[in-house]
Amino acid sequence: MADSETSTTLPVVSRRRMISTTLAATAVTFLPPANATEASVNAASDPAITAWRAWQVAHNKTLALCRKQQRLETKLHRTIGVPHVSVRLPGVREPVRLISLRDLDKMIDSHPTAANLREGLVSELSAHQQRWEEADRLLGYSAALEEEEAAAVCEQHLAENLWSTPSSSLAGIAAKLQALIATGQSREDCEELPWPQLRSALKDLRHLSKSSSASGR
Repeated sequence: MADSETSTTLPVVSRRRMISTTLAATAVTFLPPANATEASVNAASDPAITAWRAWQVAHNKTLALCRKQQRLETKLHRTIGVPHVSVRLPGVREPVRLISLRDLDKMIDSHPTAANLREGLVSELSAHQQRWEEADRLLGYSAALEEEEAAAVCEQHLAENLWSTPSSSLAGIAAKLQALIATGQSREDCEELPWPQLRSALKDLRHLSKSSSASGR
């Protein structure tokens, strides 16, 4: 804690946006049934479908790990709180909340009369940081966050492989579009361009896939 550049803030969490897994199952409706028609058989042999299956497993794993680390983060916040110190300054109505030594030094630069408080504030901040780190080790929050980040990297590689894999069926095209929607939009019902339009296109592909299968019977 001696380095004024050291920050005691929690690691940045929620690097992946949590969304409903409802869309994650959408492309399954494009996969062939037991009484497959020719169109459905083409979907079953589509390399994009195989790539989608691999991505889907990784996607579900990443979402599960994301939820796990968020639960642990919430528990840390409730039991320990983000390491910080509060100090009252002359002429400042509300206590100033400091979460890093950099914040502390900036505060002293702005209020030189508080320089004599630095040693005590550093000690208090260090103690709070130590409590947080001990609780983190017991809960396994940072370990869970690292595991989630590694899973997200793996998922991204599989997604890129999916999107670069040529599709040979409507099901394959739909699977690629579904993966793009699931990983790109901030929430399932996001109304920002282009997500409603892409969901509409996915719905059209689903309809066409069903029509194609029905006409081949």
